[in-house]
Amino acid sequence: MYRIMLIDDEYAIHLSLRKLVERSGLRIEFVGEAEDGVEALELLEDSRPDIIVTDICMPEMDGLEFIRRVRESHPQMFFIILSGHDNFEFARQALRYGVSDFLLKPIDPAQFQTTLERACRELDERKARFSRQTEWTLAQQHHKARLAELLYSADEQRALEQIREIMALFETSGPEEVSVSRYAHMLMQDLLTAMKERGLLLAMEIGEDQWPQDDPIACSHQLQEKIKGMLALIKGSRNLGSRHNIQKAKRYIEENYAMEDLSLQEVADSVGMSVTYLSRTFKSETNMNFVKYLVQVRMEKAKELLAESELSAQETAYRVGFSDYVHFSKTFKKFHGLTPSAYRKQCKAMNGE
Repeated sequence: MYRIMLIDDEYAIHLSLRKLVERSGLRIEFVGEAEDGVEALELLEDSRPDIIVTDICMPEMDGLEFIRRVRESHPQMFFIILSGHDNFEFARQALRYGVSDFLLKPIDPAQFQTTLERACRELDERKARFSRQTEWTLAQQHHKARLAELLYSADEQRALEQIREIMALFETSGPEEVSVSRYAHMLMQDLLTAMKERGLLLAMEIGEDQWPQDDPIACSHQLQEKIKGMLALIKGSRNLGSRHNIQKAKRYIEENYAMEDLSLQEVADSVGMSVTYLSRTFKSETNMNFVKYLVQVRMEKAKELLAESELSAQETAYRVGFSDYVHFSKTFKKFHGLTPSAYRKQCKAMNGE
């Protein structure tokens, strides 16, 4: 249902137009009437019309001044102007303010009906266009976020697949006012910004003049080449810093091994890396995964405590991040070939105790 407001200083016009609207059979309802622009401005925010029918010549504030003011805050409003004079200057100004129709008094019912039908069609098209644009915006935000994660994880195959999906989506649903070359350029800017936010400063040339004009296939290929270049820079940057970051991750584990719920996510956050990339890099640098390394650290610390302290075996388990002593004992034996109690006895025997 669309909402219509009528502004005219003639009572007879109000009555006749109200009847025409009610008999139109269209999804339109009256939400406000005013005698001049000043009164209409006061009613505007409460009535929230989609269509405004206004006379030009009115006391206090004329129709053109009213339209000019409303346009500033409601640029999508559908305006229909009424006038008792076939004045070219009025019509010229009305067009400048984006008025949709200019009707002469006395109003021809058939012409008014046609104008209302056109207003409804245009408003329907705006709604559909807005819905498509909203869906497109949400979809491309999701795809760009996914692509940024794949780039950060240096997953070339899936990153290139994602680029192809993004460009296919743009071709079918992208905004008509944005050229494919402009979109490709903006996409690269967004990706470089996303990498910068993750601590990766990548020096790349992505000027607008580097993209094929109005050629979706060529732009898609060019974009894939740019992505490959970006991935090469990311991998190069990672190779320089990965060893240092893995050392930081190992130190973090060695300082926090007693936390029972210590996770890979927490370690990744501590060194500013994604979980996926840390997992892959950690295994590459240490020849073991995170869980195995954490258990190894805990078992070595447990050995030290059993050999050098008076803590019970159960208390030792708690100190190295185990809440279940049976699990701790089995894990300790798997690593060291002895139960915690047997290992402590061995240590005491070796020390002559």
